[in-house]
Amino acid sequence: MPGGLDMPRFDSKTSLLSQLKRGELQLDQQLMRALEVSASKPDISPEDEGFPDSYLTLALYRLNTLLTRMVDLNESRYNLFHEYKLAPACEPEQVVPGKRLCRVFETAVALAKPKSVIGVGHFLKAIVTLSLDEPAMDVMGATIHNTFSVETLLWGMGHTAWESLKEAPEVARLLEALRGRDPVQDHQYLLTVEKGRLVFRAVSVLDPFTIQMRDNPTTELGLLTHFQDAYSGFLPSEILELEDLINHPRVKESELQRFFEMHPRIFRMWDYRDVHSQVFLTREDDGDLIPDFIMVDPLLQKSMILDLKLPAKRVVVGTKNRRSISAPLQEAKSQLLRYRDWFDDSHNRAKIKERFGMEIYRPRIGVVIGRRSEFENEFERQQIAYDNSQIEIVTYDDVLEFAKRRILLIQRANRDQTVRAAPQII
Repeated sequence: MPGGLDMPRFDSKTSLLSQLKRGELQLDQQLMRALEVSASKPDISPEDEGFPDSYLTLALYRLNTLLTRMVDLNESRYNLFHEYKLAPACEPEQVVPGKRLCRVFETAVALAKPKSVIGVGHFLKAIVTLSLDEPAMDVMGATIHNTFSVETLLWGMGHTAWESLKEAPEVARLLEALRGRDPVQDHQYLLTVEKGRLVFRAVSVLDPFTIQMRDNPTTELGLLTHFQDAYSGFLPSEILELEDLINHPRVKESELQRFFEMHPRIFRMWDYRDVHSQVFLTREDDGDLIPDFIMVDPLLQKSMILDLKLPAKRVVVGTKNRRSISAPLQEAKSQLLRYRDWFDDSHNRAKIKERFGMEIYRPRIGVVIGRRSEFENEFERQQIAYDNSQIEIVTYDDVLEFAKRRILLIQRANRDQTVRAAPQII
């Protein structure tokens, strides 16, 4: 029989990916990316245990899928039940599904038969089936829905999680519209080179645009490709999100960690190709060391350990004639030196050599902390860098400036205007 047809019910005790593999099933590219983005271990008991279906739904919304083009959600209203950024992050292989997500995947598998690939459309249609075709539970006047995803849609469209779909007709209409769509999205592809191999990459079709070439304007079709990673390009929305985080007075390190995990291209400012988040460096006598990021380039045999501190943390302190690095920066420096020393042990290097594709020895160390305005002038910054040459000190303004220099601009033609350039990278 084709893979997955005789698969037993999903359980809420085992890794989701291991259950799919056991049933010879797999997620399509977009659904797998949604899992990678939202992978976490929330505590939402007693309502449910494990990873909720709403995390995948919100991730799909943010990844420009079919759902994104059908609705505009107010993302400021979400709590731990729906916002994966509020939960402790983990690797996709560690995601254990909650009971409601188990039901969603059981339904999605049935919708995908006889194919073994579970797509975004199958997942969303499973949400629709459980929400529209099976009755919700009424508890003392409050509606308990069969999926957390419906709550995500309700919150995002101005309602509360406990309203029935009869009280939110626009949400019900959205679900009906999703039911009517083809469960498999028909992507177009381009042939490109990735890691030395010829591969097909999905593209999205944008509006036509006009290129003015002397006296002979030509109309071309704009395509949004997946080449952002190759060129370290950034969308304006990504830069605005980073600015909001940096300028928020109560931003948490976990929020910054999550942002950089979702946008590792920013670390191309150091020109490392592989970025690993929160790697456990185990020690027998003391607790494990967990640097925020380890970046490597196996081809060039170079590596770097990077830690994040808050934008509000001071970089330098003292009077005009007696300036020195701050206590938080000194603490970060000491911490990074401990991380680096861990790699002096050959046994430690051997333990994680396979993961990094190289044997790391004496990696560079760096910290992202504070704002550029803390330095009195350019000379002071150079002096601080010279006096602390063991560590690279980078401000959040430096990171933001790098992203702005790599912004991807996609210009659209207005009704009476001529666009002079195709999508470009600056």
